[in-house]
Amino acid sequence: MKTGLGRRVRVRAATALTLTAALSVPLLLSGCEDHSPVAAPTSTLPAKDSSTASPAADPQPTIPAYKTDLDLSSEETEAVEGALVAFEGFLVSINGAYSGHYEKVEDFSKFSSGEALASISDEAESIKNQQATFEGEINPLSVEIFKISDSPDRRPSSNVTVHFCVDTSQWSLTQAGAKPTPNPDGLVMMEHEILFEDGSWTVDKQSLWERKC
Repeated sequence: MKTGLGRRVRVRAATALTLTAALSVPLLLSGCEDHSPVAAPTSTLPAKDSSTASPAADPQPTIPAYKTDLDLSSEETEAVEGALVAFEGFLVSINGAYSGHYEKVEDFSKFSSGEALASISDEAESIKNQQATFEGEINPLSVEIFKISDSPDRRPSSNVTVHFCVDTSQWSLTQAGAKPTPNPDGLVMMEHEILFEDGSWTVDKQSLWERKC
């Protein structure tokens, strides 16, 4: 299996990566079958000035180095790097918003679209209005480039499918008035579809791929 790093991943210091509660309610409610639809995030993250960033208010996560069984061309490698920047930007924006930094909601439309954007916007609004609380962190443990698809108009590498392993016992999203309960699944494999449209990459869909990893 081949490994690699996106451009931003190479230059980032290794720090803890927090996903967000976008997986929480959908995973808790999903049945035993795999490929269950859940919330999905998206987009590209602008470069940050590390000299001015505040770790508490502006987390700087680093996603794990990706692995793939695909024989990537140079164009596909470039597509993967762009998609991973979007993937990381998505995680940063939803993690910040779900942790109380609600100004990060303004970044959602930069990093997400479609089902992903609608889902994370609804969840962030619920947390802001104290209709739900989020605790813990969602940390991707591994990242795999699973598939790269061409667009109908023959533009290369317009859809990158990413699989990542996450421990669902490390976080909770709880409705107001309810007691937090641990997510029962433990390690699961999630799937993100990351699209290239109108000159930018965005996480468009997210689903449960397999209840193990």
